[in-house]
Amino acid sequence: MTNQRAVQEHIPFAKPPHPVNSETNLKPFSINIPEENVVALKKLLELSRLPIPSWESSERSPYFGVSREWMMNATNQWLNDYNWREWEAKFNDLPQYTIDVLDSDQTHTVHFMALFSPDPSSIPIVLLHGWPGSVFEFLPLLRHLRATYSTRPDALKYHIVVPHLTGFGFSSPPDKDFTWNDNARIISKMMHLLGFGKTGYVAQGGDLGSAVAPAIAVYDSACRLVHLNMFVMPAPKGVDLEDDISKGVYRDAEVWALKGGSDIRSSGFAYADLQATRPSTAGFVIGSNPVSLLAWIAEKMMEWSDEQIPLPLEHILTNVSLYWFSGCYPTSQWCYRTTRRDGGVDTASWLADVRVPVGYSWFEQERAMAPKKWIDTLDKIKWYRTNEHGGHFAALEQHEAFWDHVTDFVSSFWERL
Repeated sequence: MTNQRAVQEHIPFAKPPHPVNSETNLKPFSINIPEENVVALKKLLELSRLPIPSWESSERSPYFGVSREWMMNATNQWLNDYNWREWEAKFNDLPQYTIDVLDSDQTHTVHFMALFSPDPSSIPIVLLHGWPGSVFEFLPLLRHLRATYSTRPDALKYHIVVPHLTGFGFSSPPDKDFTWNDNARIISKMMHLLGFGKTGYVAQGGDLGSAVAPAIAVYDSACRLVHLNMFVMPAPKGVDLEDDISKGVYRDAEVWALKGGSDIRSSGFAYADLQATRPSTAGFVIGSNPVSLLAWIAEKMMEWSDEQIPLPLEHILTNVSLYWFSGCYPTSQWCYRTTRRDGGVDTASWLADVRVPVGYSWFEQERAMAPKKWIDTLDKIKWYRTNEHGGHFAALEQHEAFWDHVTDFVSSFWERL
């Protein structure tokens, strides 16, 4: 990786709108994976031997994970057809930076992509990924917005900041037990260092980001709005789920999501248990071999996304390549230990102390999401919208609809605050 000020000069939307203290060590960033690392990946893929066929790996049941047939095809594509340099160039065609954030006497380096509007008064939004995501989730959106506003940059009324969370991608890893509250504090401080503390900003997140974004709002009064694209909660007290379903209380999409949630809880949490309880072992077993990493991440990217509009294999390979080249898989697991320690995934509890307006978008191919009737009992969600297509990786799968949702929510509340 290189930090070269010159690489940013020709890139639109690269200039931060506010002065940044030199002590933050804000630097333009370019991804430049050494050629020997690219060659080494190809060699490892060439030498890796898939396990012998088993009944489970020959079945197409999602309950068994990825099939051997899929792995053979994907590995072959990664080895022979996939072009990392092409995707590296797409990343580098957009503004990227690293910034140093001091927190509890430790300096954290945060890597982020951004589109900064020429208008300093534009609304800042920080977009937060999850696991097994990365800033790649937002690459199609950033490219789309850059193209849309290239001839009229002043029309972009948002400053968009897309960081790698701590331990992910090219952000530095934690050196101690770490929680999403810790990550929220670091992201908040980063936004202040960029000058957005006085103007205020919006925090948006899915997956792990849907825990970090509310935590930012609790920690930092400058966070004026929160938007989520994941919402998981237990049934409210007194709800008889089977009775409600039989009475038609829920929409068909909600019933489908509830069943999906039940399936995940019964057979889809092996990955979370491993990463929560044996992260060191998982780091060695999965993080030391590209084929292992591909199987581990691709399973979730396929299972959690819209089956009607599958993610392109090239997108899966790019995200996995980012994990591989950055070496971040072992350091990206901390969130699962936190989740297990705190009693599981529960968006309602994460929002308990949030005092700013919260919006929620359900992309309806995302399983396990709570029905609106449950969400309404919390009196927390002030804006709600659904989208027929798109799943867990909403920004990657449906970037235009995702952005429409976020900006509609923000424009509905920002001026009222």
